Amino acid sequence: MLQQVIGHAPIFLLLWAWVRFYERRPFAASLGLTWGRLAWKQHAAGFGLGVAFIAGWLALQAAIGNLGVDGTMAAPGVPVAALAYLLPAFYLSRIVMISIEEILYRGWILRSATARWGAPAGIAISSGAFALFHFAGPLMLIFPLHRFTWVLAANLVLWSVLAALLTLMGGSLWAALAFHATPLWLASHVFVVTAPGQGTPPLAIVLLSQPQASPLLGEPATAGPFTGLPTTLLLALLCGAAYATYRRRRTRVTPAAG
Repeated sequence: MLQQVIGHAPIFLLLWAWVRFYERRPFAASLGLTWGRLAWKQHAAGFGLGVAFIAGWLALQAAIGNLGVDGTMAAPGVPVAALAYLLPAFYLSRIVMISIEEILYRGWILRSATARWGAPAGIAISSGAFALFHFAGPLMLIFPLHRFTWVLAANLVLWSVLAALLTLMGGSLWAALAFHATPLWLASHVFVVTAPGQGTPPLAIVLLSQPQASPLLGEPATAGPFTGLPTTLLLALLCGAAYATYRRRRTRVTPAAG
């Protein structure tokens, strides 16, 4: 997580300076982080969608025979009662990490491009940039976190399209922020897939394995639930449902951008 924060920090600071001093707009409010009762509702919706995504991913992996349960409560030295504060703390830390990406890709790129050229262009530009950064960002070139495959690249694009639709429908980042953070949090601390020879993670409620692991079926990796064609299918279905909802509401959020 620290690598991610450090890698995005320079971009975050440049973006803050650009919005604050060049565009002369309030940073948080203009990028979709207005706080209020609606923020809680949207965050809860994003959290629920993230849980549904992980549930669908687990079901698909089990259906193709690429999921095994190796143990439960693999947390050496951690009392069960400690989970009451450890899991929320890990979720908050994940939110902090993810917020940097969301502010850049959905808060600024999506909203600015949508304001200038319309929602299709905004979705395409922000999603392409999001996927590209995971393979060719400054930090990724020094400390590669993801091995490029066309399936993973497609899944990252689909994931970003879904997050963009959530942002445009709600007019804020709260749903996309929770939707982005929740699967990563669950895959890191609740349903944890380990590779052969990999040590036990510090905290895993359910320890899983993928006996037929491959880039096409899904494999243990930093991208975890975002690898494999089953995830492509799941994301395509979610994108279709989100797009249908977006069209039905006929809501297009295009805030003024510089």
